[in-house]
Amino acid sequence: MIATDTTMKPTQYQDVFRGLAEALQDHLTPTAGPLDEVKVRQIAQEAIDAAKLPRPLAVYVNDKPVAVLEGRQHYQFVDLMKFVEEGHRNLLMVGPAGSGKTTLAKDLAKALGREFMFISLSAGVTETHLFGRMLPQSDGTFAYVESPFVRIYRNGGVFLFDELDAADSNVLVSVNAALANGVLCNPVTGEVIHRHDTCLILAAANTFGRGGDHMYVGRNALDAATLDRFVLCTLHVGYDRDLEAELVRAILEPAQADVLITWIAVLREKITDNRLRRIASTRLIVNAAAAMKRGAKLSDINRRFLQDWSMDELAKVGGGAL
Repeated sequence: MIATDTTMKPTQYQDVFRGLAEALQDHLTPTAGPLDEVKVRQIAQEAIDAAKLPRPLAVYVNDKPVAVLEGRQHYQFVDLMKFVEEGHRNLLMVGPAGSGKTTLAKDLAKALGREFMFISLSAGVTETHLFGRMLPQSDGTFAYVESPFVRIYRNGGVFLFDELDAADSNVLVSVNAALANGVLCNPVTGEVIHRHDTCLILAAANTFGRGGDHMYVGRNALDAATLDRFVLCTLHVGYDRDLEAELVRAILEPAQADVLITWIAVLREKITDNRLRRIASTRLIVNAAAAMKRGAKLSDINRRFLQDWSMDELAKVGGGAL
């Protein structure tokens, strides 16, 4: 639904070149030693990383762009980047569904110029999904097919374990050592794989791993060993209301936008005050704006969203008349 565009504008290239020139200046003095190609490449990459270029934020509905916000990211992207700058390599994001956790992970990978892959840890995920599998070949032999997680672990990149608090506890035990010790003993092949220096592993959850709550009743409690992998690098992700407002105003006329923004604010307040097991996510407001852009009325959006609510739930939000 939301993705960042990696295309840079001319002014952004200027920032990179300016940083590169400043970084090289210290190495081009008469007293400086020889400067080889490896060192130049290293300095150039550091200049690019240091630039922290703003990326245009493109919003898609049904794979079609509906809005573009220049230089805009989730307001907590800076907090996530700080964890990386502090040297943490395992990062945990906790927040409600649709708050932008996956988008944050994707933005982080793009900002660092690294490959991004993910897996959703539903109840059916097994070790073969994480570590790869042996598949039969046409000649009757079996060949190992590497999983995305193993590839990122071996070669570098950003990997996201989504829905961490929905995972089977035995599966988590299998990856705990890899997260903590920097070595992966592949149970499929027996190979010992060392974690690449540029491998970042992120996890996303709806709870803090202490078991289910009134909203996410089916979530599992995570054991102490798993939670210990993310000490001092856990980010509580919330809805970015300013970003949502910008997205809506980029899609709709001001009057329509204000009405929709007020509707989502009132809806969330009633859900929170009455502790309802309902979610009014950023995805909801973007899809609502796209529908209204094409002629839907707010009353239509309200009716569709509340159509499966119980009479008791409707009464708590004013009989459905928001």
